[in-house]
Amino acid sequence: MDRNFFIALGIALVVYVGYMSFFTPKTDQVPLKPVAAATATATTAAQVSIQEVTPQTEAVKMVSPTQIQQESLFTVQTKNADIVLSNKGAAIKNFVFKDVIAPVNLTPYKGPGFFSTFDDLYFAKADSSADMAFKATLAPGVDVYKEYNFSKDGKIGNVSLKIVNTTPNDINVSGLHYNFGPGLATVKSEEGDNPANWNAVCLIQEQGKKKPTVNNITEKEMKDPRKLQDACADWHWAGISNRYFLVALVPQNWKTKAEQLSFSKQYVYDKSSFFGLFGTRQIFGPQLSVALPGVIPAGKEVIYNADFYFGPKDYDKFASMPYNLERSIQFGFFGQLGKMAHSLLEWLYGMTKNYGTAIILMTVLIQLVLFPLTYKQLKSSAVMQRIQPEMKRIQEKYKEDPAMQQREMLGLYKKYGANPLSGCLPLFIQFPIFLALFNALRTSWSLHGAPFMWWIHDLSAKDPYYVLPVAMGVMMYIQQKLTMPDMGKDNPSMVMMKWMPVFMTVLFLNFPAGLTLYWFVSNCISFAINLILKRKMKTLGEI
Repeated sequence: MDRNFFIALGIALVVYVGYMSFFTPKTDQVPLKPVAAATATATTAAQVSIQEVTPQTEAVKMVSPTQIQQESLFTVQTKNADIVLSNKGAAIKNFVFKDVIAPVNLTPYKGPGFFSTFDDLYFAKADSSADMAFKATLAPGVDVYKEYNFSKDGKIGNVSLKIVNTTPNDINVSGLHYNFGPGLATVKSEEGDNPANWNAVCLIQEQGKKKPTVNNITEKEMKDPRKLQDACADWHWAGISNRYFLVALVPQNWKTKAEQLSFSKQYVYDKSSFFGLFGTRQIFGPQLSVALPGVIPAGKEVIYNADFYFGPKDYDKFASMPYNLERSIQFGFFGQLGKMAHSLLEWLYGMTKNYGTAIILMTVLIQLVLFPLTYKQLKSSAVMQRIQPEMKRIQEKYKEDPAMQQREMLGLYKKYGANPLSGCLPLFIQFPIFLALFNALRTSWSLHGAPFMWWIHDLSAKDPYYVLPVAMGVMMYIQQKLTMPDMGKDNPSMVMMKWMPVFMTVLFLNFPAGLTLYWFVSNCISFAINLILKRKMKTLGEI
């Protein structure tokens, strides 16, 4: 790979690394509280506002009486997770995903809990065939029932909310909603930059597009109804996402509108700023509220049924599931290339049963595909190096006449068949491929916990001993010394190239080992190809 590629790559990635190094905190793992039958008593009023609607009178507010309530926790165990639910808000308080490395609580931050309906209302456990069922009285004659059914194989679950109105009047239950957040935790290897990947999201089907789009919900959309409408009109599902995990609510029997979504940022924890030199700063996580239409006819019941997903963003698993959940995986600008890289990686893994070996084979295949461009690039560089003395002579001779200088340069290029721009073509090909692979490997759930060999036990985490990034930097330095032409010590390009191996080594220190492995092997193959071709062309007299 030539120096132009390294320069462009370095500039493109320095912003990312700088942000990850200095502006994203490392999350402290919050231990799961022991589950007890009853914990922490509290005195509260269930602030449920019910507006009674009658033809004769104006709306009248009814509030349930103040009671001394007690929070109780209940555990549901599945193959993939231990789920702790609270009777307060009938919410999920802790979702402990059984990760291949170690269990991780995805909901450790303080808040009303995921899927909380009435945040301050205490429910009673109800008898039901569902995995968990709750019941509460909102007001005389108005009862609410809530049932959870969790997928036994970690796929699609279901939550059902039923409100029964036995009064003689239609009522409007205000504040009826589902809560998501604040934030969503992740595995230990991704804690450092997790806040940078927190997003409240919605999936919509845009006109003229074959596949649906996942849009981020931000404070800007909340301040501008038109932007919110553009982002989430008639949304199919909405929830909270980070790099590796997703929780999404998929309404089944009620119509969705953009204005049902409400986004805010809530405090989650304090973090030392720049190793404590600048004190601490507060970290805020996304909280999403999904409002439900709350009109309940007299003597009727209304059921709000919704499917949901709570778990890892596994691209291959999503392929066998409904609702286009795979759209939540960000493959970046060159998304199609990233998906192709993912498919190739999985195919190679099917043969090797080792993702590290699969990455090496994928690198070899990519280099073979790029071989014609590599050859053309090297030959162009060799020719340009050969005619460099004549170029300097023309520049010196016609330094006062730019037009003549340009004509003479064009004549020189034509004489030797040189094209200064031909060496840039591989850059435009390799750069998108690298970015696609970067996103494919960085977001691949398959690599999580996948061992390679020796000290590499998790290809999605950084090399614990930094062997791969250092080896990559050494290989870049050797390649630079043996294959790059000497253009003078004062040349700005050469000064930058001198420090490029150091810069790239630092850049890759905290990158996933799988990505670093790809880049190291790619450099080794590129170096070998360049060395062999350069010697061959020298033998043939092309240099």
